[in-house]
Amino acid sequence: MKRSSSNSLEAFLDIAWRNIGRASVDLDLPDIVNYADIGSQWETFKATLIRDFKSGDLLPLSVEIVDLPKDRIAVRPLARLDIARRLAYEAFVIAIAPEIGRITSKSVYSSRWWKKEQRMLSPIGWWIRMQKDARKFHRKNPDYFLARTDISSFFEHVDVSILSDDLRQLGVEPWAREALEQFLRAFNNMSSAWGIPQGPDMSGSLANLYLAPLDSELRRSGFRHFRYSDDMYIFGKDWSALRQILVNTNRTLRHRHLNLASSKTEIIASDKVLEHLEDREKDAINYGINVGMDNVNDDLHALFDRAIETESARDLKFCLTNLREIKDDYAIHWLLANFLSVPHIARQVLIYLSLFTEEQPHIGRIVARHLASDELALYPYAQCHIFVFLIRNSIKSRVAVDSAWAVLLDRNAETFLRETAARYLGLFSQAGESARLKQEYQVEPNSRVRRALLVACYESNQCSDEWLLSVTSADPVLALTADYLRSNPTFVPFPEVESPAWQ
Repeated sequence: MKRSSSNSLEAFLDIAWRNIGRASVDLDLPDIVNYADIGSQWETFKATLIRDFKSGDLLPLSVEIVDLPKDRIAVRPLARLDIARRLAYEAFVIAIAPEIGRITSKSVYSSRWWKKEQRMLSPIGWWIRMQKDARKFHRKNPDYFLARTDISSFFEHVDVSILSDDLRQLGVEPWAREALEQFLRAFNNMSSAWGIPQGPDMSGSLANLYLAPLDSELRRSGFRHFRYSDDMYIFGKDWSALRQILVNTNRTLRHRHLNLASSKTEIIASDKVLEHLEDREKDAINYGINVGMDNVNDDLHALFDRAIETESARDLKFCLTNLREIKDDYAIHWLLANFLSVPHIARQVLIYLSLFTEEQPHIGRIVARHLASDELALYPYAQCHIFVFLIRNSIKSRVAVDSAWAVLLDRNAETFLRETAARYLGLFSQAGESARLKQEYQVEPNSRVRRALLVACYESNQCSDEWLLSVTSADPVLALTADYLRSNPTFVPFPEVESPAWQ
């Protein structure tokens, strides 16, 4: 029996809520209390979302765009939706994800929806699987050339009108399609963002739908291809034929208002293919760690040293993951001395350093001192993760406290950074300073920062039950948080920065 849209939405909101914390955006920009306030009253919050959906009040009226670093220079625009709109958006996409999965080519490795578990499959695991499958194909066809390419600013240039036509052709439930179309049009019209939101992992499912015509064309042309989001490998026997398929691919993409990135497009000779596919050396290191080989540490150290020289963020992250796995402190000295040269992988660096911080207290002191650097001010993402590192490792530092106050009082600073600074101050500011947190709460116009300040007031013993009750009555945006704090939690969760498969 066909359910009403609100009943359907309720089920998909539950799925979206269960997946909060899994997405890359939750790790790169973690919530200051890991959504504990919503989790304590999920049924109430969900009922509010359904009511707002019925009245048309779940459209994004404004979107915080965060410049997430890709390297020391380049950034990508990450859309940080408020939690209500994010859950609604993800629920709308989840409603159609099985249909998208049904028509997605087996050559596509990104954003695969696991229907049985009602969640996305591990992005890291499927990237590795694509590399292995591409290498396996090359070994069977060692004389084939490889065309490697990707799409310029893919997510930002998805045309919502074209995507809406794709959704209609897909035949999904009208309520889900219409809700998603309205949401995306509002996202494009009411903010400085465009395309589909980067950050929520469910956007990858829409990206697969948008590129489905390209996958079909490549399959019909007889070329074997492998695609992870907009990153593509195409194998062929003949250089000229591969060059022509790249021209045809670009023509197909232009009809969808996209273009191949010319700087990342190349045709690789057959005898060079394995050098461009990730990576026999890494496979050997992973194998060595799994079976406990004696020399695997030396191999990993050598790769780390080369990653420093080549400034390869991908290789550095691989090394830090595996050094952490085997509890090897080889990278500590270099990272502490050169933290400002890798601000774009601050999260991975600090997760690695956290493993050794209790036994080597100087690590925390050195990390905290980086907050006083003028150069670090260029990288709010790295500043944020330093505060989270200090919070999670219970490190109190005068330098960090002073830096946190400077950040909090600077209303031009990034919102997510001011939130983490407020949480740090709630935990570690001195008694004479903590009273000011309530003063700042009372004059702060940003609701996200007000939420962080409310939690900071609670943790610095600036909250009476009477005051929290008045917040509940006077501020509907923060009522849920105030009610959560009125339950007198003995421990307010810290921001999460690590997924089960640490990357």
